[in-house]
Amino acid sequence: MNEAENPQQEQFGDDRLLEFLRNTHFNTAQQVIEALKAEVETHRNGAEPNDDLTMMCLRV
Repeated sequence: MNEAENPQQEQFGDDRLLEFLRNTHFNTAQQVIEALKAEVETHRNGAEPNDDLTMMCLRV
């Protein structure tokens, strides 16, 4: 997911991922997955995926 690219071939990146997780409130692990998937889709902005999207979220 951090390697997802937009049409300008800019990757989503680790920094953007960490910022998103720090600044977004979640009540459940499922919400994390759904919100992050939507954020990556927004970043991709219609660009075709260059790889599969695999996520796992554990609530501790």
